[in-house]
Amino acid sequence: MLGNDVSLFLSKLLPLFLYPVGLSLFLGLIGSLCSLLKFRRLGLACVGSAMIILWICSTPFFANRAIASLERQYPPRTMAQTAEADVAIVLGGALGQPLPPRVDVHLSNATERVLHASRLYRAGKVKRILVSAGNIPWILAIKPEAELIKELLVEWGVPSEAIEIETASRNTYENALEIARMWKVRGFKSALLVTSAIHMPRAIAVFRRADLPVIASTADVLIVDGGSRDLFAWLPDVSALAGTTNALKEWMGILVYRLRGYL
Repeated sequence: MLGNDVSLFLSKLLPLFLYPVGLSLFLGLIGSLCSLLKFRRLGLACVGSAMIILWICSTPFFANRAIASLERQYPPRTMAQTAEADVAIVLGGALGQPLPPRVDVHLSNATERVLHASRLYRAGKVKRILVSAGNIPWILAIKPEAELIKELLVEWGVPSEAIEIETASRNTYENALEIARMWKVRGFKSALLVTSAIHMPRAIAVFRRADLPVIASTADVLIVDGGSRDLFAWLPDVSALAGTTNALKEWMGILVYRLRGYL
């Protein structure tokens, strides 16, 4: 188990140095050291590269295209277009813990996954909901995220007896492993996989690799048609930088999962 925790920790730590902020800081540090050692041209090249990377990745124009490259692979469907299935599988990463001074769970864009699952149930598209969401070991938590999601689903009209949770998984690959075990026991034949649009390409590939016949039921779409194309699309924006980082996280995750045989 310790080995798995170390592997998980490294999988979260190492990519930080390849994301725009980490890479730019690293190049800036190398550039500064080169300048101190009198390698001024190399130093200027490193610092200049850092500034260019940070600028480009911070523009809405670049961020929107990076995110859309993932989101448009599995576009959302209306409820009328959605097929019926035995169960909806909801993946974690949707809620923040109710840690002080919060008195309740923190809702984010990804919480739309939970709302979408509740709508699927209330529309009669599924008879049950499986929630797959454990916690990262080193992050402070009051209870497993799957329990928090279940409480929110109940609040939004899903009967408690129609919801089943698993709290062991800590990433997308483990989500698929744990659901595969439950699938065999419960005898499900079909499922709607509910996660954010940006995460769906990696999630659907992992679940199908695990021989789970899931259908994408996309939520939390960030990029819409007709976005900004004026001057501001080319100016740095902190939310655009976060969007680019999330897109890079998914593309890097897809690459690593392929190399490890998860896809």
